[in-house]
Amino acid sequence: MKKELEDYMDYDVGSYCKDDWNLAQKLMLRGCDPLPRRRCLTRASKLYLKPYPINESLWKIPEGRNVRWNLYKCRDFECLSSKNPNRGYTKCTGCFEMEKEVLKWVNKSSVPPTDFLISDVLDVKPGEIRIGLDYSVGTGTFAARMRERNVTIISTALNLGAPFNEMIALRGLLPLYITPNQRLPFFENTMDLIHTTGLLDGWIDLLLLDFILFDWDRVLRPGGLLWVDKFFCNRKDLDDYMYMFLQFRYKKHKWVVAPKSKDEVYLSALLEKPPRSL
Repeated sequence: MKKELEDYMDYDVGSYCKDDWNLAQKLMLRGCDPLPRRRCLTRASKLYLKPYPINESLWKIPEGRNVRWNLYKCRDFECLSSKNPNRGYTKCTGCFEMEKEVLKWVNKSSVPPTDFLISDVLDVKPGEIRIGLDYSVGTGTFAARMRERNVTIISTALNLGAPFNEMIALRGLLPLYITPNQRLPFFENTMDLIHTTGLLDGWIDLLLLDFILFDWDRVLRPGGLLWVDKFFCNRKDLDDYMYMFLQFRYKKHKWVVAPKSKDEVYLSALLEKPPRSL
């Protein structure tokens, strides 16, 4: 990693930065996080156009010319379709297709028990959910839906084979470029809601998950909600993962375990942080 960091910091002050965000991301994922700052000028697309207005951008595929595509397999948003086997990413399949995204968290027809609706979650704390964090892999759809309910959500994002950060920002939402190893840049007891889906699943090391959950607990305010959205794992590991979520003694508003396949299960939960006043 020393060689990669030296390459990253090898630049001319005041000149254009190298197009090396992928190197920076590799360093971040390997623990060099936060990266040292540089004094060079970030490159942008040569054909950058003004973004769509907010009343259009939430549910419209952005202008592809606003993304630098040279370090991705795809060269436009259409290429990122789930129908393309060479799209370059595996997480969040289909999340660049707005016709699918627009149905999430609001479609009441044939909703599985592990799929909670935003309206049902907000009804647990009427008027209290104002700001929150979506710790997931996605293109900002959860934040877009919550924006429609006057809730401000920051979406964590890594560019894992596709321009997730660019997509979220071009939709008029707030991406937070952060790895699972990094401490959240928020003060204690400030978030009304933390939502997670598609990122922290059964692949994650229990010790890393423990650090992440304690960090979530740090920033979640008393009475705040932790929404675990379709966490999946191997059936034989379920007890270990359930303990990780239950160790904080949060109040259970919703708790559902359902089969995903023969050997895997989903866990969805809506939990409330206790006051813990001392």
